[in-house]
Amino acid sequence: MKKPLLAKTIATKVCAAGLLVLAGSVQAAGQTAPGEWQYTATIYGWYAGIDGKLNYEGDGGDSDGPSLDAGSVIDNLQMAFMGTLGARKDEWSGLLDVAYLNLGNKRTASVGLPGGSSIGARVDLGLKGWQVGLYGGYNLYQTERANMDAVAGLRYLYVETNAKLAINGPLPPSLPDRKLSRNGSVLDGVVGVRGQARIVENLFVPYHFDVGAGQSRLTWQAMAGVGYQASWGDTLLVYRHLEWDEGGDGLVQNLSFSGPALALRFHF
Repeated sequence: MKKPLLAKTIATKVCAAGLLVLAGSVQAAGQTAPGEWQYTATIYGWYAGIDGKLNYEGDGGDSDGPSLDAGSVIDNLQMAFMGTLGARKDEWSGLLDVAYLNLGNKRTASVGLPGGSSIGARVDLGLKGWQVGLYGGYNLYQTERANMDAVAGLRYLYVETNAKLAINGPLPPSLPDRKLSRNGSVLDGVVGVRGQARIVENLFVPYHFDVGAGQSRLTWQAMAGVGYQASWGDTLLVYRHLEWDEGGDGLVQNLSFSGPALALRFHF
């Protein structure tokens, strides 16, 4: 196993507006017409924290090279898009969940050199990432007050990072004279449940949980909150956590997105 020589811990807060359906195929009890396709879409604002560790190898895959301690370097959102399409017909449902983030910032950080020494550097660090989830579901439980679907599908993650180092003074011979960059992706199979339970009239609790593995050692997500049903659609206040734990020599050692979301869900 190759040793990762550049480890980055990224902690940030992102406030994004986009499209999202966290429980796209879950509708208020009694709204689905038998034998007809029903669709959902939600406009939302998500205040999500990003945390994780991304690993770089030395040039040529050897064990010599610099290490960058870039904790909290990224805290600026440049672009974000999150959207999902949901569909349901009788017991069957489907959900496509897509999220894109583009973040970057310039900070002063510490660059570790072989042998244990380190020097200060100006770091221009950027991160781009795609998350795509594709799910199919089958209804397990349905009453006027609650429902639950079993879901199974695939989750794909692509991450690309670039770090440009600007160092004052003479450069050590072992320090690369080009930018440090790497990209990686993971594809996993997931299974789980989603649904909702009505508390009182027009007030309900939506939820979604799945877990899986594949190219990741473990990936999982959980979502729960409260929703209000109106004549035009639903208002949702939920908390969502999405995480990967890859391990091995991959770029993504662990990465997570979590935070509250305020959503407007429309049925058509």
